[in-house]
Amino acid sequence: MYSNGNGFAPPPAGAKGFPPGAGFPPPPIPGFMPQGPPGGFAARGFPPQGGFAPQGFAPPGVPQQELLTRPECDDAADTLRKAMRGIGTNEGKLISVLGRYPPIQMNQIISVYESNYGNTLLDDIRSETSGNFGKLCCALSMPIVDYDAQCLHEAIEGIGTDEKCLIEILVGRTNNDIKALKESYKKHYAKDLIEDIKGDTSGYTYRMYKVLLQANRDESNAPRSVEGDAEALYKAGEGKIGTDEMGIIGMLCNYPDHHLREVFDCYEKRYGHTIEKAISKEFSGEIKKTLTLLVESIRNKAEYIADLFEKAMKGLGTDDDKLIRLVVRHRHPQVIAPIKEAYIKKYGSSLAKRIKGETSGDYCKLLLACIQEEK
Repeated sequence: MYSNGNGFAPPPAGAKGFPPGAGFPPPPIPGFMPQGPPGGFAARGFPPQGGFAPQGFAPPGVPQQELLTRPECDDAADTLRKAMRGIGTNEGKLISVLGRYPPIQMNQIISVYESNYGNTLLDDIRSETSGNFGKLCCALSMPIVDYDAQCLHEAIEGIGTDEKCLIEILVGRTNNDIKALKESYKKHYAKDLIEDIKGDTSGYTYRMYKVLLQANRDESNAPRSVEGDAEALYKAGEGKIGTDEMGIIGMLCNYPDHHLREVFDCYEKRYGHTIEKAISKEFSGEIKKTLTLLVESIRNKAEYIADLFEKAMKGLGTDDDKLIRLVVRHRHPQVIAPIKEAYIKKYGSSLAKRIKGETSGDYCKLLLACIQEEK
């Protein structure tokens, strides 16, 4: 989730960098923390991202003790500064900070670094690193909402569209997340995200992304009928002549993921086959592939992301841009843990071992640090 505050607990009056009575450092920088569905983490799924918190408070599901104190942020910022001062760069010190902290804590450090030294951490990191190690360091030095916006921009610019990236970032987000993401995109690229996607997609594929970006997900936690919604899906597709495409798209995009998983199970029991098979019968072309990815992501997010990790490293060469994106976006311990479990279950080897076999040097060390593994 993003947080509309820096994620700091209010510091004591007169703390370093804070004038007495200020209570909190401006400006607010969005953060990220995972939040499970009602009742906790779904057994087969993955904690959806989402949620804002008032300035100075932890986001929902995040204990206040998970936030860094101002002295801890000062120490981390100082370590980063010293790693880049003088001739050469101390990559080990960079790794010790950039690979250690989850996004919401890293956002605190980013804010304090700029407050203490006048430069953005991203600018300093960019001037001191290079190659894939530099790309990863830069990604870790950005507020996660801005990094998400950058990933979306890269997914839709140029020839073709990276549908997997769009699904990965947009599915399962809270309405506030989507709003923050659109604002960041507009700020950095002076364009409307929906219009950019419209220029790169068409038909029902574009309309599906438009629904996702309208930020109308049901977040009420009101009781829903699993059997009734399974029947509604059937009547919108296989149970009628023709297909109510937008009825199906609206349900898949706007209903809570944990509820949809129950609907998918009910659908299979009642109608004798999976929702994926129903989509295959009722849709064709690009929207068929996109909706299939959407369902895969909803059905078991951890397994879906584990598959993306494998595809980034499979075959000749490694898709380092994708690997970096996956590591940066899913590095919080609560998020990466079920992904690693899903990976070893499906592929019979650890994600860390796979990364070691595909990368090397400081780049490898930082990747492993981000996923809570050692070289």
